[in-house]
This record gives sequence, structure tokens and C-alpha cells, in this order.
Amino acid sequence: MLTRRDRAVVGGLVFTLIVLAAAVAWPALTPAAAPSPSPSAEVAATRTYREGLLGRPTSVSPFGARTTADRSLVALVFSGLVRLGPGETLVPDLAKSWTVDDTGGVYTFTLRPDARWHDGEPVTAADVAFTIHALQDPAYTGPGAASWRDVTVTAVDDLTVRMELANPIGGFLLAATQPIAPAHLLEGVPADQLPTNPFGQQPIGSGPYRLVSWNAGEATLEAFIPPVGEEAATSAPDSLASPTPTPTPGRPLPYLPSLELRFFVDPAELVAAYRVGDLDAAVELPPAEAAPLGAIDGSRLLRYPRSTLASVIFDLRPTRREFQDPRTRLGLLQAIDRDAIVADELAGLGVRADAPIPPSSWAFDATKSPPVATDVMAAAKNLTAAGWKRLKSGAWAAPGTSTAYTLELISPDATSNPVAWDVANAVAADWRGIGMDVELVGLPPADLVGGRLQKGDFAAALLDVRVGLDPDLYPLLASTQVVAGGSNVSGLQDPTLDAKLVAARAPGDDAARKAAYADLQGYLAENQFLLPLAWRDEAVALRDAVVGPTVRRLGDPADRYYDVLTWRLADDR
Repeated sequence: MLTRRDRAVVGGLVFTLIVLAAAVAWPALTPAAAPSPSPSAEVAATRTYREGLLGRPTSVSPFGARTTADRSLVALVFSGLVRLGPGETLVPDLAKSWTVDDTGGVYTFTLRPDARWHDGEPVTAADVAFTIHALQDPAYTGPGAASWRDVTVTAVDDLTVRMELANPIGGFLLAATQPIAPAHLLEGVPADQLPTNPFGQQPIGSGPYRLVSWNAGEATLEAFIPPVGEEAATSAPDSLASPTPTPTPGRPLPYLPSLELRFFVDPAELVAAYRVGDLDAAVELPPAEAAPLGAIDGSRLLRYPRSTLASVIFDLRPTRREFQDPRTRLGLLQAIDRDAIVADELAGLGVRADAPIPPSSWAFDATKSPPVATDVMAAAKNLTAAGWKRLKSGAWAAPGTSTAYTLELISPDATSNPVAWDVANAVAADWRGIGMDVELVGLPPADLVGGRLQKGDFAAALLDVRVGLDPDLYPLLASTQVVAGGSNVSGLQDPTLDAKLVAARAPGDDAARKAAYADLQGYLAENQFLLPLAWRDEAVALRDAVVGPTVRRLGDPADRYYDVLTWRLADDR
């Protein structure tokens, strides 16, 4: 019989039930300085850094980046007001500083006067206001809109932006990592056309790297050195390539003068290219493919903790009687061997989940989220206590019925998300192990989200849920989010939970926020509204010659470029 590890793991896209991303930590009124190369340092002469990614890019635009390959290029080519820093910090990027008022509802950002677009134009508050207003436009259908609802953005002057939150939340600052787009090139484009505008094929950003050329197979980028004074261009160049200008004094420069990203569809081809030495890094591989690369001589495996939770979500609407009793949900959780899922489906590249809050998060409280052990006898006992009946056939009858119940579990299919599909198979096997009749149905993203989840046409679903670096469960579980297009696909309506969700996301000092999260976790542990399974790591195979990348928690795989300014290639490795 095949073990879980023996089941083939192939490449694909990662589907996530998108919820509001929030900040890593409560922002200080005066942000910490970001570690970076010396502002006056010249870019050292060295070879090109070569990275292989699983997936294909389609658009290099903040408005059109839907795939991991897209977002990786956007992360290098564009900048936000702030960016992720070491540990749990957020540090300046286009903004040199910011303040927050006493209510936590008004943020004022001051932009760097030396910030420039790759065509030489200055970055101004008008660019920030344009970008956010475009994301807020009802006609806009691209990524990134959710974080900006109920936010009023005003360009006070060329270098000052004010953001007023109708509903202040403690983790808002992470939204300011949103890549900013150039108003002088896109302002006249209708919002519904921004995701597909040709700008995404020849982008002009303000990030540390300028895109020289790209196609579906590879992309070449060069360190961007902003022009000085009269050398700044007055219009966009005719092509992506342009002469290298003179550096602006005081502008941090990356150590790596050039990057080459190569894109693969077949994980075996990506692995082979890394093994023969064609690549300095291999990214986005399935766990079973990535894990062995760390054992290659001269290589190491970096494991970035992710804030994406593999979980089971139930239809909790009143019409779905079989899942209303929390003892039913607890029993189904007790039947799942989550440690085996981490060891087999994730090849050890992850950690077991005991709550919908990552254990690596500042908000996690182990005392409020005690581990639930795998225990098939306890699982059967809880199901029985909740009204389930064991039939002579060994199957289960749901509460109030006398016939065998078939539990349909839907999940992303093997093509769209092979890891999630393998985890779904493991869950189904464990439930069958206690006598539950389970029908596993894999669906492509469009059918899964629009066809089943949003319509409430499901019993249980295996999903990857992105809870954010500042874990905000409000969009996923709050009663107000049970609307067309909302993220509360379970249909959960619980006023007590709503109050705890609001308290956890509210502004406040560290002690107050931790207490609110602890209270929330205790209530979630009592009720198990969703079943937490595992937190997958973002595994990156890296040559020892690559110096600088430092592990921190990520909200998205592309976030790992947060410290790209410090990356170097060592000559002696």
C-alpha cells in the first residue's frame, strides 16, 4: 500500500481563500530604520544571480499580478510606502516616516524626496492617491482591493499622504506595503481595464530593480540607480532598456547588480536545473521536491514560516444541522492525524496547527489553544454525544436521521493545488478510518470559489486560508461577511464571536491586543468553527554562495524579497 509520501506531488498554483492582510506588529509613531547597504556604496561587479521559480508570469503590474511569478516580479520592480523588515518589523520604503493619531484611525505618511520612477519622474503623493483610488473603484476587478475598503486617501501635498480609516484596525499598516503605480502613466486608464492594460507588459516601477526584458520563460532585471537633477527623464522610455544613470546620493543600492528569474512549469525540470548548477535558488517547489535539495553539497534549505493555514471549513448555516454541535466538529478534528500530514504531505516543511493563529505569531497564546490529540475513540465518543449514530454497517447516520451519511469534502483539484489535494486525501482517509463515508471532490478554482463556496453549496471544504501576518480572522468568520463575495463562506452567525473578532483587530497597545487575541483563541478552541490542520513553510533551496537572505514570517511567497538589498554572491563559495 502506498504511504502518503509515496503519492506523487506535482507543481501548480496555490489557491488561497483571500482574507484581509494586516500588519506584522503595532506600528510605532517613529519607524525603525531599515538595514540596507551603505547609501554611498557602489554596486560591486559580480555575476548575475539566477533563480528558478515554478509558474509563469502574465503581468508585471500591481493591478494585474495574480500568479506567484507575477507577484515576485512586482515585488522587485515596485515599491510600497513601507516594506517588511527583519523579525516582526515594518520599515520605510517610499515613505521615509509616518505617524498615527491617538485613535489609530488616521495615518500620515511623508514620502522620500529622492524617490523616483524608473523613467526618472519623481514619486509623489498623487501616485499613492491614484493607486488606492483605483483599487477602491467598484469597476476594478484585480488583486489588492480588499485592504482599502472604507479608507479615505488624500494627497496633502507632493510628499504627504493622509489615510483615514472609517473602521480603525490595529494591523492596518501592512496594507501600506501595497505596490504603488505611476499616475503619470496610468491615470487615464479606466479601472476595469487596469488589470489587462499593456503597462503590465512594459512596467515602470520605483523598486530596487528595473525590468530589462521578460517573457513566459525568463526575466532579466538590473539594479535601479535613480537619476540626479537634470538627468531625470521627462517621459517613459520607448523600451524597458535604458542607459544606467548616475546614482542619487543617499539612495540605498542593492549589492546584486542584476537578477535573472527563470520560470518552469514542470517541477522536475526546475529540480534538474538546480541540481546541475544552472540556478542559485529554486523556489515554489512542492515540499516533497524541495526537501531533498537542502542536502546537496553546497546548498541549504531556507524555511520561511507562512501565515497560510490548511484547514477544513464547514457549512454552518442553520439548514446544515449535522455540523451545528461543536462536539461534531471536535470529533472530526480528533480523527485527523495532523502530525502525519506535516510529515508526509508537507515532507516536514511545516508545523501542525492547533489554532487559526500561527504559532510563530506574536498573537498566539499556547495556553488558550491546547493541542487536540489524534484519538479515534474520543472522536467516535464526541460524534455519538452530538447525536450521530453508528449503524450496523459501520457507517454513521447524522443527527435526526437513520440512514448512512455521506460527507462530501471539496478541495482544490490536483492540477490547481497539488499539495492541498494531497492534504484533502489524507483528511478523507482519516475520516474513513472512523467509519465515515467520505466523497472527495476536487475542483478548479473558479468552480470551487464561485461555483460552490460563494453559493454555500458544500458540506465541508479543505482550503488554504491566508490569515495575514497580523492574524485577522474577521473577514473569514464575522457575521457581516456572509454576503455575496464575502469571505465568510461558512455562513457562520455568532454574535459572541463577532465581538471577540472586533476586539482582536482593534487598535491598542501590545498588552491589550495580546489579551484580546487570547480571549478570541479561547473561544475558538471551545467551538472549533474551522478545523486547523497545518502551517506550510515557504521552502527555498539556496546555494551557499548566496549570502544575505534571512528567514522571517511571510504573508506571500514574494515577500521573501523584503531583504533583497542585502543579498550578495560570495566569490569563495
